[in-house]
Amino acid sequence: MRCEALATRVRLCQQCSSAIEEGRSRNKPPTEAKYCLRCRAERRQRANLKYVWRLEYDEYLKAHYYGGLNRRFQVLNRMIRETGLPRWYIKKRAARLGLTMHQDRRPWTAAEVEIIERLVGKVSALTISKRLKRSETSVVLKIKRMGLSRRVRNGYTMRDLEECLGEDHHKIQRWIENGWLRDHRQGTRRHDGNGRDIHRFREKEILEFLRRHPEEINLGKVDAIWFLDLVLLNGREIGEETAHRRKGKGDEGAEIEALRFGHAESRLEINLAR
Repeated sequence: MRCEALATRVRLCQQCSSAIEEGRSRNKPPTEAKYCLRCRAERRQRANLKYVWRLEYDEYLKAHYYGGLNRRFQVLNRMIRETGLPRWYIKKRAARLGLTMHQDRRPWTAAEVEIIERLVGKVSALTISKRLKRSETSVVLKIKRMGLSRRVRNGYTMRDLEECLGEDHHKIQRWIENGWLRDHRQGTRRHDGNGRDIHRFREKEILEFLRRHPEEINLGKVDAIWFLDLVLLNGREIGEETAHRRKGKGDEGAEIEALRFGHAESRLEINLAR
């Protein structure tokens, strides 16, 4: 009687608390199993997995994996450091959770294309994207399809000035520190890998430096075509504009300043002719 009660007693799975099925082999009593068939299959599959994903990882992704590419990149790097999982595995899980970035499928209008043509080369792609209320990636791809360059041309970078003047960036940095050459910061997140090229130099400030410190320039190193265009054309226009503005304000020293600028300009022309 007692043996029959033990034989008919239902065993429960230790993981899901469901009834454990009897053995499927004929003429054999059920084994003393701790888990049901479903839980046993899941445990075997989990034991063969190379990477183990936990539920708290899903919660972390849902709470932090959003925003732009820079933020998502930082979240991925932190998860890689803390979990040891590869990047592709985390991104695949984020895609299953529906956390990937959605592409902007809106068609481009003629007005938006006109804004891009007017602003490209003057401001960054990020600024244009904020103006158009689109993603930065969408604007960058559109600029590439239009065959335009998104490089900001409003002034010269440190590397541009190195190539034009034929001088090392250490010497240009010394001019900046001495207060001879004025620069502007681009406000970009640069790092050591790309030389921290955060400087922006305007033409009028370069001309002002050439006018006040012509002895610092080695005419044998400069780009001759760029130098002639800058000094002889742009320099004369900026000098005339400055003299006219000061004259309109009643500044008596405007003519002397314009003559001094013309004298420095002629001195540079003579040195080039030599």
